[in-house]
Amino acid sequence: MQPASFDSYARHYDEHFTYSSIGLMQRQQVYRSLLPLLGKNKNLLEINCGTGYDAQHLIARVKSVLATDISPEMIAWCISKTVHQKPGLRFAVKSVQQIKEELQAKDFIFSNFGGLNCLSPEELNTFAQNCNEYTDAGTELFFVFLGRKCVWEKLYFLMKFDPAKAFRRRKRTGVATTINANDFSTWYYSPREIEQMFGGGFKVQSTGPVGLFVPPSYLNTFFGNKKIILRLLGALDQFFCKFKMLANYGDHFYIHLKKTS
Repeated sequence: MQPASFDSYARHYDEHFTYSSIGLMQRQQVYRSLLPLLGKNKNLLEINCGTGYDAQHLIARVKSVLATDISPEMIAWCISKTVHQKPGLRFAVKSVQQIKEELQAKDFIFSNFGGLNCLSPEELNTFAQNCNEYTDAGTELFFVFLGRKCVWEKLYFLMKFDPAKAFRRRKRTGVATTINANDFSTWYYSPREIEQMFGGGFKVQSTGPVGLFVPPSYLNTFFGNKKIILRLLGALDQFFCKFKMLANYGDHFYIHLKKTS
């Protein structure tokens, strides 16, 4: 993925996702599973941090946060939003491929909302190998991926008579994606695939769906003014997202791994 893919999107990302009704609800789902794992002794590394929303909120719960992104414009936007410098919070322009030494000093590695879906299987395997090589026993990983069997996506695009998009997540090759006239590829993964990639020294602690009933963000326009319906869907998610077997059927899934050796 080229930095230009997200450079041009930096100042619109919060409007389109972060502060949208769907974006806020999906992030609440992630936080219900993530926040209990954190603590004031944790040094957290965030990968593909986007506009820095998570980093600026999580710093209050951990000892330090190093938030990284491949896009210089995203990092510039992160810094511009940090009016008052928060102790322990730093931002850096880094691609996932460049992150090695940074793993050594961190005991919690985090990536939200499909940031790692920008990596091909070969690149993701390399990152998994780096995590195994450079982290210590006890290091925790918490990643949120776009999964393969999103029920919402299948139903929505089948209703629009677009089977290619309805089943695009099944592909083992990268799926062409365009943001602000910039093209890149997105790869979809299942919880099982991630477990296998990181399985050398990491053991899965938990996994679950994110956005099982709450729809994908491209339906923001339709659901934006339907607050009661969204609250109902959010309540259903809060109950059903506890079940591991449903992880791959949401818009995203989270997976929590811990280094065992």
